[in-house]
Amino acid sequence: MITKKAEYAIIALADLAALPPGQKTTAREIVARRKIPPNLLAQILPELRAAGWIKSTRGAGGGVFLCKDPAQITLRDTIELIDGPIKITRCLFQGKPCGNKPSCPLRDVWKEAQGKMMHVFEKTTIKKLSDRIAAAG
Repeated sequence: MITKKAEYAIIALADLAALPPGQKTTAREIVARRKIPPNLLAQILPELRAAGWIKSTRGAGGGVFLCKDPAQITLRDTIELIDGPIKITRCLFQGKPCGNKPSCPLRDVWKEAQGKMMHVFEKTTIKKLSDRIAAAG
């Protein structure tokens, strides 16, 4: 399952990507614009910084800004950074087949759904999402 923390990380990245290149903003401003709980954003920003996707500066004139091309950050990248590997069901997590595998009518359905979901997550970039923010005004 994709957590709210991963969803908020995507929203925060899209917010940063919607700013003019190099423009800084504060965590407080992101919270106000995107309605992200401050405690979750405080957990997310260090993870994004550790990944090398954002930078931040302290003090007067400080703030947060995107330092990686948002067209190079996919939803899959972001979700896996925050939540770890994405699996639609517990069945697909197992390294060895469960006892029901030979007769399970669902495993192939789960695998197909997983593949299609991953395709969407891999083709959707933070840039595409920030373009939606810009278009919405």
